[in-house]
Amino acid sequence: MGGYDAAAAALDAAVATLDAVLEGADADHEARSLRARVLVTRAWAELELHGTAAALDVLATARAEAEELGDALVLALTWIQEGLVHGRVWDYPASLAALDRVSDEEALAPAQRWALHLNRGQVLLGLGRTDEGVVATRTALDIAVDHGLVDQEFKARHNLARLAWVLGDLPRALVLLREVDAMDTTVSRDRARLDYAEVLTDAGLVDAARRVLADALVGARADGHRLEEGEISLRLARCHLMLGDLDAARSDIDDAAEAYRSRQAGGLVRDADLLRLTVDVAAGRDLAAAAEALDRLRTSHSENAPARRDAARLEAEARAVLGDLDRAEAVLDGVPAVDGEPLSARLHETLVRARVDDGRHRPGAAAARLALGSRLLAGRQFQTSSLEVRAALALHARRLTAFDLERAVRGGDPSDLLTTVERWRAISHRVDPVTAAADAGLTDLTRELRRLRRVAEDGGPDADDAPARTAALEARIAEREWSLEARRSDEPGAAPLGEDEARDVVAARDVTVLELVEVGAEVLAVVVTATSVATRGVGPLADVLALTTRLRRDLRARAGVVPTSPMRAVLDRATASSLRAVEQAVGPLPGTGRVVVVPSRSLSAVPWNLLPGWRGRPVTVSPSLTRWVRGPARELTRPADPAPGVPPRTARTRDGRARKARTLTALHGPGLAHTLPEIREVRRAWGADEATGPAGPAAPEDPATSDDVVAALASSRVVHLAAHGVHERDNPLFSSVRMADGPVFAREFPHPVTAEHVALAACDVGQFSTRPGDEPLGLATALLALGSTSVLAAVAPVADDRAAAGMADYHRALAAGVDAAEALATTVEAHPETGAFCLYGSDWSAAR
Repeated sequence: MGGYDAAAAALDAAVATLDAVLEGADADHEARSLRARVLVTRAWAELELHGTAAALDVLATARAEAEELGDALVLALTWIQEGLVHGRVWDYPASLAALDRVSDEEALAPAQRWALHLNRGQVLLGLGRTDEGVVATRTALDIAVDHGLVDQEFKARHNLARLAWVLGDLPRALVLLREVDAMDTTVSRDRARLDYAEVLTDAGLVDAARRVLADALVGARADGHRLEEGEISLRLARCHLMLGDLDAARSDIDDAAEAYRSRQAGGLVRDADLLRLTVDVAAGRDLAAAAEALDRLRTSHSENAPARRDAARLEAEARAVLGDLDRAEAVLDGVPAVDGEPLSARLHETLVRARVDDGRHRPGAAAARLALGSRLLAGRQFQTSSLEVRAALALHARRLTAFDLERAVRGGDPSDLLTTVERWRAISHRVDPVTAAADAGLTDLTRELRRLRRVAEDGGPDADDAPARTAALEARIAEREWSLEARRSDEPGAAPLGEDEARDVVAARDVTVLELVEVGAEVLAVVVTATSVATRGVGPLADVLALTTRLRRDLRARAGVVPTSPMRAVLDRATASSLRAVEQAVGPLPGTGRVVVVPSRSLSAVPWNLLPGWRGRPVTVSPSLTRWVRGPARELTRPADPAPGVPPRTARTRDGRARKARTLTALHGPGLAHTLPEIREVRRAWGADEATGPAGPAAPEDPATSDDVVAALASSRVVHLAAHGVHERDNPLFSSVRMADGPVFAREFPHPVTAEHVALAACDVGQFSTRPGDEPLGLATALLALGSTSVLAAVAPVADDRAAAGMADYHRALAAGVDAAEALATTVEAHPETGAFCLYGSDWSAAR
């Protein structure tokens, strides 16, 4: 329980009692043996109170007594405890050496044999010998199950989850951790929480990891667990480092080092020093001194220790930045290959080797390494069915992406910048559309969340505590969804688009491409036409954010004012001014034809069809140029189209079965006066023989339910939803449209979505939050990631009556065979209020 002072006092009292018994007695074997066992336990309290050396001294005394008595059990226990002491401060070679000194396993009780094998598994894991670690841990689990040791079973299953994580299977690790947490046992869960946070961090879910660690830190401080406190602080520092918050990282490292020194945990102090040097290298501070310190730190570890490999990569990076390329390469070449290396470590080595190649003026080699890094990231994203984890994993490539973009900008070649941007942008949208088995527990949790949201909106006897319960339930749903494993084909997805293919497609489709990218504190534009690729500055990132914030504010204010209000003219002028300012920033576009926009995070909520100089031009907004050209990844399995880059269209699913999809399902939610007339007109636009109501039992005139929406997305070719909408900026996959039974969330869309085109006549749901690595998350982008070809959605509020008229015309054009981008352009010309809608994804028309 962490009461080490009280434990030490009780154990010392036990030793004194036994000493009194033994005083003057003739060699009492039982009392002497018991005294040695008490010392074995006392060593652990000594470790926490006074450090490693003091603990080993106590164990040496116990071992001498056991050897003199010839007590095989107590002798074995001293070696097991010594292995634990060394492992506690991460001295894995010494720990394994101690555990391997246990020569008489038969002398141990089942729980003691379990401890021996469990800890051997953990130590082997620390040494990178994962296959041996799995065998040892499974042996421990078998012993626990065979003898009904529930608490020990909990710990063994937890360690198998950790092994799954080390082997790179994040979904499996999360599944196992969730199953372990559900076990009925009173065992302390502090270690499980720490490892859960580590898995979350490796998944890129840093905010979730920080919440887990912050809770653990409060408990560790309250219980006086100084070593746990140091470990938690060090992991918090890693989270801050991943997010680029170097000051917060330094503060946590100082806290960790202080805790470790208070327990004379020299190995752990070295880990804190390594992370402090990591921060220095990331900041470019005192690199020469950092390189020398890292050299000393590297050689202080055993050859296979993970810390040695980390120090070597970091030293090589510092020397590469300093221009000492020979030494950097030599240090890297001395890093032994190890199975199960974390993604972050593999990407770091890729970055350092790319820096060396760049410094040696080997652009081809550097580009090849950076492309490898992109494929490594895609391969990890490919393993999970969670859209959130797929997006979050890109955080690991943040520094690699930044270096690649800076390298391309420095080179001054617009074509190379285009290729570089596409290499890293929205990789998860190039990955095979996510599929996952149904999860009944997740469905039940989501239904309860929907009920709570309705209680919060409509009021009721338990409305006061609904927000707190809603927040807790959202966290449980997210955690369960993160662990969904993907069912997939053998290929992770499409290669990024290169400059030559981009030019061919642009010429074939007669479009102008505007790709926007943030490099450091600047926003740049890459403009691609049939004849050229050009780069130009958009402006400082802070200025661009200010422009788009002003535009979003004006759009929202204007949407809330009726046309007859005296304020309407004022807001019209303000909105027009904001639109002109954004258009001036992004610069003029050549021609008068189609436009494809790939926005940066700062420009993600711009209603492009409303820009004055773009009126009448068909505009498609896409997560990446690659996604626009190739369409949803499921189409990559279809036969190649003769036209370069144009995705062929067939009515077959990935497994070759014919798609049984109705042409249109039009649904509406409650609380809006014009949604029912709107869907009636939409249905008429597609013809009576194709018109359908909700897929469920409700009458066509009734508001649809969430089940109707999910069924429609899994069965219809075109889906139209008219309802209230909400974009959750901080929790984008809880963005929703409100139906009869409450909100339907992006998280519960079918895996995959078979609807080719989805029109969301709802406020704000075209917005998305962009994660590091240019991975967009929101309601519309979730549909794209799940397999839709294109999605119509608004980036701002739209008045119900004006949306209804515009949507009817939009669907008439679609039903006549006009492609979606052109249909939207003509709709905005006739109904300017619909200019808040954007078309996302790839080109689509019903005629294909």
